[in-house]
Amino acid sequence: MTGRRLSTFEKYLTVWVALCIVAGIALGRAAPGLAVALDSLSVYQVSVPIAIALFFMMYPIMVKIDFAEVLRAAKTPKPVALTLFINWAVKPFTMYLLATFFLGYVFIG
Repeated sequence: MTGRRLSTFEKYLTVWVALCIVAGIALGRAAPGLAVALDSLSVYQVSVPIAIALFFMMYPIMVKIDFAEVLRAAKTPKPVALTLFINWAVKPFTMYLLATFFLGYVFIG
């Protein structure tokens, strides 16, 4: 095996995720008013606690960006343009069709 070994956290990541899910469910049952309190911490319908949590989730990934590679990607615009086109012109309609199919036909009950 080449490369570095997994840390204990990485090795048992599935267990940690499951424990966090169980802890979240237990916290929701034990303190049902907490969801309302957190929901009140929103600005222009944007939840501040969720925004903070998303920042801390994305920051480590953003720090590892190789900006030289980003500049190289800008020099070859075809793949970047194709990705932008797919993400902004095709995917929203695909997701709308999938949502309409599942919510309108499959899960109708």
